[in-house]
Amino acid sequence: MSLINKLVLKIYDNQLKDVENRQKDLTLDDNITINEDIPYVEGNDRLYTYDYIYEKHESNPSSLPLIINIHGGAFTGGDKKINKYYAAFLAKYHYQVATINYHYAPSGNLQKQVQDSMLAITKIIQTYGKNEFYLTGDSSGSVLVLLISLLWNNLDMQKAYSVEVPNAKIIALGLTGTQASIDMFPSFMKPFNKENRRIILTGCEQIERYTNIRELWNTNMPPIYIMSAEEDVCYQNCKTFDEWLSKINHPHSSYYCKKNEEGKLFHCFNVVRPDLNCSKKMNEAMINYFKSL
Repeated sequence: MSLINKLVLKIYDNQLKDVENRQKDLTLDDNITINEDIPYVEGNDRLYTYDYIYEKHESNPSSLPLIINIHGGAFTGGDKKINKYYAAFLAKYHYQVATINYHYAPSGNLQKQVQDSMLAITKIIQTYGKNEFYLTGDSSGSVLVLLISLLWNNLDMQKAYSVEVPNAKIIALGLTGTQASIDMFPSFMKPFNKENRRIILTGCEQIERYTNIRELWNTNMPPIYIMSAEEDVCYQNCKTFDEWLSKINHPHSSYYCKKNEEGKLFHCFNVVRPDLNCSKKMNEAMINYFKSL
């Protein structure tokens, strides 16, 4: 393993540990039901599972609109358990929410992550009888959301990733701290981005031509809601993507928290700590955008 490879994985590992520390005092409300580790592929592999969240007073939760959430983790880690508090917050607005796990690098390359996500999405919409749903993701999860949405109407891309698209519609996307690119580091850190690409594209080099989100864009992409904060390391990337969507007249909206709005905000704070006041405002704004559609 190269030195850069070790540094990249170490950086991501430390970030995930920081996220877990930030959530130590969080608890789920008593009115939330969470069914954990439901398999979407037979077997005992926890990375082939999803959690299903809804409010206990809902007599028929499967009749509610569905949100499917894909967690982040720089393509090399993360877990749906980190997103359960965020999912519980969304469920309070009369949604059923499913958060999925998938195999991450280096054992699961980018193609595998998209394949896993598509298997999970297909299983979930079939299980709960939905022919339309909302798709949300944070950080690298938002990149997976964009790639999945792009291949929904791109047969060449479906073949390259070796996936089948279910007969369903993605109503809208909710993207937190989106990179809109598989390059996770700032542009001045080119060696790190090169190594990041090598890690997630090993064994699936044929899909690299199908990873440039702007080049793959099509008019069938769903409306998009973008979220970030001025202190987020991905803030400028979010703004650049937001401005590009405006330039091409794609339906979208956004919400950005100001610097020091509630202490120093951090990457994907509204997912990691949905209990913060600014997180509540941001997540409610996304829900209102969804409902407006």
